Amino acid sequence: MSFSPTDAAFEGFRLVRRNPMVLLAWTLLYLVVGVATLLTMTSMFPALAELSAAAEAFRGTDPESLDDFMPILSAYGRMFSGMGWVMVLSILTNVMLTTAVSRSVLADHAHDVFGHVRLGMDEVRVFVVTLVLSILMGLIAFAVVIVAAIIGGIAVAAIDGWGWIISLVLLLGSVAFVIWLAVRWSLAIPITVAEKKMAFFDSFGVTKGRFWPMLGMMLLALVMAMLVGLLSMLVSMPISLMSGAEMISRASSDPSVMMAAYRIDNAWMWASTVVNAIISALIFGILYAPFAAAYRDLTGRGVTSD
Repeated sequence: MSFSPTDAAFEGFRLVRRNPMVLLAWTLLYLVVGVATLLTMTSMFPALAELSAAAEAFRGTDPESLDDFMPILSAYGRMFSGMGWVMVLSILTNVMLTTAVSRSVLADHAHDVFGHVRLGMDEVRVFVVTLVLSILMGLIAFAVVIVAAIIGGIAVAAIDGWGWIISLVLLLGSVAFVIWLAVRWSLAIPITVAEKKMAFFDSFGVTKGRFWPMLGMMLLALVMAMLVGLLSMLVSMPISLMSGAEMISRASSDPSVMMAAYRIDNAWMWASTVVNAIISALIFGILYAPFAAAYRDLTGRGVTSD
């Protein structure tokens, strides 16, 4: 089959132009997470105020035991326990969006009122494959870097002058290997969605002999996503300034700043949440649609039923 890295890299834009409803559906998913985060942050205000008061009480004093830290630890616990369900919701949303993007590109019917967003066995398979491959990639990357560092350290100690060069080559080689592995594994999700199975290693067969075109596609999609993000700042930044979100970094020294911004009646914060959801959905499509397009173009296959 004919595969053009450039054509595949632009699949996200074509997808949204072909069916604008996908962008709306994906935006609504991001909006759910954004609203949940906003409401959770608001509910954390009492714990934040308690934490500030406890920290102020310790200023200039030396705690004598762990019990003296309990007010601070308790406040931290209440603050972050509320974020647990938001993290679960974020993971679920990411899995649903990843599956929806692949399904939107590969489905035999392009238009879907819900943007091909579902919650079923496809999403379960995508979650399992993503989790397993993330763990494998992490373990392999860690092992490769550690081995390169050990051998490099031995080379530096044993070989005067050239040891550092050998160490640098090994480090760059380990990074190159991890990149190669990521590219070869990059079609696991589209294969999982299209073939209705957990495709842990099938991507290696599809991407065989296609490393450089695939890498070029990934880099081009990344550059376009970055450009869209930068251009979107022309819209999002003024709204963020009006909402007071840019002052959140001062919350560590003045919690009232966060409380003033994360108010239910702060219309600019709601506007910022909506705008960021639209931008995030668009960038997500730009980044992930090319992989499904690459699988489609390399194999000529798609989703036979949705």
